[in-house]
Amino acid sequence: MGSLPVASRGFLTGSIDLIFTATDADGEERWWVADWKSNWLGRRDGEGRPLACGPRHYGREAMAALMAQSHYPLQAHLYLVALHRYLAWRLPGYAPERHLGGYAYVFLRGTPGETGAQARSGAVPGMFVERPPLGRLLALDGALGGHAAADAGEDPS
Repeated sequence: MGSLPVASRGFLTGSIDLIFTATDADGEERWWVADWKSNWLGRRDGEGRPLACGPRHYGREAMAALMAQSHYPLQAHLYLVALHRYLAWRLPGYAPERHLGGYAYVFLRGTPGETGAQARSGAVPGMFVERPPLGRLLALDGALGGHAAADAGEDPS
């Protein structure tokens, strides 16, 4: 694995906004990370002044581009590694393939509200939801030093 040339201080700051559980289609209750975002993805005029911003501007493609540009997938993966380590330490019988979900980034300016969400079928505008491959998360966990203390049932702090 190649090295990532990043300064070790100040690259990423923040905290997990919400951890929640949801039952998947397979009937398993999984743990998820949610993060609220206030990024503006609306239309601007030729001089860059805002014209309009709402749910129609927050389709999957637009959010994916913003996510990549802002390094949010890296942030989400780091949050999921933190959640994985915490669950390994605190959840009896924890098995990441069974218990770990993914992440939901909620772009507040793009959510349609209760009425709009009921009127739409499929994906909800303003919500970017993914369940990354477990192998990727475990590889990142290993690259960050693993979690031997959690595996041994010890306090990782």
